[in-house]
Amino acid sequence: MKKVVLFILIIILVSSPCGARDFMVEFVEENYKEAVKAYSNVPLIYHSIQVNSQAGSKLLILVGDNLEYRKWLRYYIAVSKKLITTVPDNENDKFISSKAYEIDVINVHPVNGNKWLSDIPISGDVGVLEGNEHVLIIDTNGKRNQLIASVVNNMGFTAMVFENGGQALNIFRLQPEKFKLVIVNHQIPGMKTEVFVDGIIKLDHKIPILVETGYKNQKIRNKFIAKFSETDSVVLKSVVLEDLQNTIKKLVKEKA
Repeated sequence: MKKVVLFILIIILVSSPCGARDFMVEFVEENYKEAVKAYSNVPLIYHSIQVNSQAGSKLLILVGDNLEYRKWLRYYIAVSKKLITTVPDNENDKFISSKAYEIDVINVHPVNGNKWLSDIPISGDVGVLEGNEHVLIIDTNGKRNQLIASVVNNMGFTAMVFENGGQALNIFRLQPEKFKLVIVNHQIPGMKTEVFVDGIIKLDHKIPILVETGYKNQKIRNKFIAKFSETDSVVLKSVVLEDLQNTIKKLVKEKA
């Protein structure tokens, strides 16, 4: 009888499909680059994320052709840093011991169990931005937003206007390489402007950030000078529309 039970157990184990183990990781940094294959419109994507895990710091090299899932995952990372990686049982040791591990992007999940496209939707119709000539504008004053956007668009750039700092940071987080400049008012909803600026710098420390300080508002200027005095990319200035075009030209040229 014992031999029969043992025989059945062996059959079950052998015939069962290979399982998988979930590892919880915490996002640290992302590297994302798009190129185009020769003689093809298919994007060639280099995408990796640095994470911390119980098995130490790791570089996850995200492969796979599911572009929509990749876009959704990048948005999720922008709003939460906790992730789960699903690793086949036969690669557990490799994952634990590796400093760099190649994994299909669809095997990286939100830690809360939400499924693809059932979590927080991407705001508006942003999708994958075309070109890399975008200017991010964050200001609660609708009239001023329109005037700044008009100057930006007339210069050949594409203005993306937000009134909420958190939403703007999430969009920038998805595709930082698409932007040439950030223009932000010294006071915005969603988060403090200095926190917003810190977030932009962590994603791209070279992109010019024009902080609109208001007219003769020395107290505001002093606060930002104390915070960002050692950051060359942050410019504090009252946005004067007559001079805005020259300011943008100078800042974008300096980045290039």
